Amino acid sequence: MVKRKKILYLITKSVWGGAGKYVFDLATHAPSSNFEVKVAAGKRDALAKKLSAQNIDYFEIKGLNRDIKLFGDVIAFLHILQILFKTKPDILHASSPKAAGLGGLAFLIYKFLTFRFDARSIYTIHGWVFNEPRSGWQKFILRNASRLICFFYDHIIVLAQSEYEIAKRLWILPTHKMIVIHNGIDPKSIDFLPREEAYRKLIEIHNMSIDRHIVIGTIGEFTKNKGYHYLIDAIKLLQATSYELRAILIARGEEKSNLKSQTSNLGLDETVFFIENLSPASPYLKAFDIFVLPSLKEGLPYVLLEAGLAQLPVIATDVGGNTDIIEHEKTGLLVPAANSEALAEAIKRLLNDVNLRQTLAQNLREKILRKFSKKEMLQKTFALYKKITEGRKKTDS
Repeated sequence: MVKRKKILYLITKSVWGGAGKYVFDLATHAPSSNFEVKVAAGKRDALAKKLSAQNIDYFEIKGLNRDIKLFGDVIAFLHILQILFKTKPDILHASSPKAAGLGGLAFLIYKFLTFRFDARSIYTIHGWVFNEPRSGWQKFILRNASRLICFFYDHIIVLAQSEYEIAKRLWILPTHKMIVIHNGIDPKSIDFLPREEAYRKLIEIHNMSIDRHIVIGTIGEFTKNKGYHYLIDAIKLLQATSYELRAILIARGEEKSNLKSQTSNLGLDETVFFIENLSPASPYLKAFDIFVLPSLKEGLPYVLLEAGLAQLPVIATDVGGNTDIIEHEKTGLLVPAANSEALAEAIKRLLNDVNLRQTLAQNLREKILRKFSKKEMLQKTFALYKKITEGRKKTDS
């Protein structure tokens, strides 16, 4: 009997976001492909709880968070090193920049100290950090930091063709180390609530008035990268042209207070509503009439796949893997990032054209069913695992 290979999945935050869903999908399906799985991340949020419910071993990394904090980062690094010695992985698979940086260095030290030179490492890019809206010197530093982090890894998975082309153009890493594997989704994995039931339940959660308006919706995290302040500005522009609508933002995160202040300052308290701690949120997608993803930076967002399966018309920014999913005027509308006016015009266009909304929604659902299969994502990733562990000196039978 062949001994099962050990995989340690490493991620910075244990929240239920895109990267968290990605790790969950891989970790819960890898055992059926003869892999032994462990997961390590900062804190014990929704991802940790869902993994524990599936009997997946989870390690909390003390001190690990997204922001750079010297003392906390040193503690996190030492804790990752300790976890590596305890789990003895054949493959380290990291899925966020902070965890990948600390984990890649720790894994290199671990290999030298244990003479495990046959152990391999993979890093999945959920959107290049240097594509975030920053100053030129910050982007320069982040590009070189990305090059350094990628140096520690044997293979890099990029989720979108556009991310591959960016890395190739900027010489972030050799192309032979990169492979494109799209995120995938199982159409049977989400039990969507019917439109009116979903809307009614959201009303009950937030205690909104019962009147039904056109609903502009989005799901994600309250972070600057999601670009929600541009969506709120776009709603204000539409309100000024007498459109009757609501906007519902379902998310959690540190930017909520700033976004609520912006909403109040613009006089939109009865138009823009915030819902936190609704997990999973995807069953409520049909409450929306139009789904908007105003991100400033993306990998390949699960939420667009979910919105497509819910058969919603989608408006997304022209960034990252959004363009792998949304073909302008075929499967949705694309707008420039950080542009409230363009966002408002795209929303107005869909508000005025019901047929276009229906066509885009149907085309998007068909494309997702055809090109973004969860089964294919898993098969390609596990095939990569098996490929990079072939030829190892130790083969147990």
